[in-house]
Amino acid sequence: MKRQEKSQEIAPVLNSLGDRIKAVRLHWVWSQEEMAATLRVDQASISFWERDKIKPSGSAMVALAALFRTSLKALETGESFILPDPPSCLPDAKKTKREIPRSVSLPPEEKDLIAIVDLADGSSKGKPVSEAMMILVQSAKEGRKVWVVIE
Repeated sequence: MKRQEKSQEIAPVLNSLGDRIKAVRLHWVWSQEEMAATLRVDQASISFWERDKIKPSGSAMVALAALFRTSLKALETGESFILPDPPSCLPDAKKTKREIPRSVSLPPEEKDLIAIVDLADGSSKGKPVSEAMMILVQSAKEGRKVWVVIE
């Protein structure tokens, strides 16, 4: 009998949310500290999430999904989850000094809408450009940090 050759590399088993978070971080060649700095959390949170000791908060889940460029459902359940490519600001993953991305992309559901994510409560909604601008102005007046992502 001939030994059957592997035609493709075996994908890692990503049964849990922690497995998916860790797999993305390792795929991107990031440390827990780098991921924590990007998400504005402490390194211990990343460790707990990866080991499924605690589940990220609603706002952290929204931030993770945005950073990984996937849906909340795919991140939570693993259904249709694929390992994303590293953020484009990291052209060479083997660099020792990497720039931490300052923003993430949230593709809007409809072309006419801008995705608005409120990290304070974890809500996400699509708004027309005029409403999105009013939200940005109001947030700035309230002294809240605002991220603007341009693709």
